[in-house]
Amino acid sequence: MPSRPTDMMIKCLGSFIKDGDYVFHGLNSIIPQLAMAYASLYLRKGFIWHGVTEQFMIDPKSFKVYPSSGDPNSGKNHLGIVTMVDAFDIASKGLMDLMYFGAAQIDEEANINLSVIGNYENPRVKLPGGAAVAYLYPLVKRIIIWSKHDPRVLVKKVDFITASGRKRIENNMETLLCTNKALIEFTKDGPMLRAVFEGLDVNDVISSTGGMEINLGGKVNVISSLSNDELEAIASADPDGLRYEENYG
Repeated sequence: MPSRPTDMMIKCLGSFIKDGDYVFHGLNSIIPQLAMAYASLYLRKGFIWHGVTEQFMIDPKSFKVYPSSGDPNSGKNHLGIVTMVDAFDIASKGLMDLMYFGAAQIDEEANINLSVIGNYENPRVKLPGGAAVAYLYPLVKRIIIWSKHDPRVLVKKVDFITASGRKRIENNMETLLCTNKALIEFTKDGPMLRAVFEGLDVNDVISSTGGMEINLGGKVNVISSLSNDELEAIASADPDGLRYEENYG
């Protein structure tokens, strides 16, 4: 039986963590936090865990998500504190291996919009803003974006560029998107469909966008449904099911 899309996203996001990686997450990041827990507890990856709470090397076995991913109670057992200023310095030196970003809109060049929907001077919707995304986006070695697979999100061109993806693509920096349907990689030849969730049709996935043209660049893999052990690893860090309140399904 296919797993819920939310759990499939967590599996997708967590699968990119490698042994020895320096991994960082920001605010509003329950899904990435659980991906980090999944990578540690189920995939048994040994990596540097750092987040917006400034807690460094959290113990995954005692980690729990809270409604705010900035809540310091989520990682009570940790090695120490590394400030945000230090995290930015680490990224600027090319030492941050992987970071997760959300997006209200994302386009074919991997540009992210977290600022406004519509005209900047007279927007239909004002968004929270990008915080440090414009600074960190061109620096981190591997970026994994997460979003809904929705025509309002996957667009031809974003309404406002909060963070530019063009330079990442030109520099061959790994930039991927995990939606609640599929895995997409941004390349010089455009967005490429790399995998779909088990039970979904490739044609449906590539046609359900708001103008973003997703290409078929070869074999499309299938991300399989989660086993009971995988689900238990995620649930141990989210016993209250907060991940399902993110509305990814």
